[in-house]
Amino acid sequence: IVCVVRSRTSRASNLHAAGTKPQVITGASAPSPMPYSQDIINKVADTPKSLGNQLGRWAIYHDFSVVRISKALGVTRQTVYNWFLGKDIFPAYRDRAEWLLKILSTSNSADDAWRKVCKELDLKD
Repeated sequence: IVCVVRSRTSRASNLHAAGTKPQVITGASAPSPMPYSQDIINKVADTPKSLGNQLGRWAIYHDFSVVRISKALGVTRQTVYNWFLGKDIFPAYRDRAEWLLKILSTSNSADDAWRKVCKELDLKD
């Protein structure tokens, strides 16, 4: 895995003050190679909170891609989407999912979170 950090504005950065709890943003757009679709945003918002759903809420808040989540956790993109929508996280992945959730919830942006992931996993920029 190669750690590449691109500078871009989070879709939620202009809508929420730093340090607030993430909320699923609807109708907001940001320059992003693969932004979350409105359908996924709505489905995540309507799903009961779980570890996977919280991961999805923070990922949407920071516009942190499913590709990056799947690479950091060693799972498929479909698995990540399933978690976002409330499917159980297999016990073998729970610790790492909690680790990534902590990184996302304490980061200021997707780029900040990715830098932390790369540092923890000893990936090169």
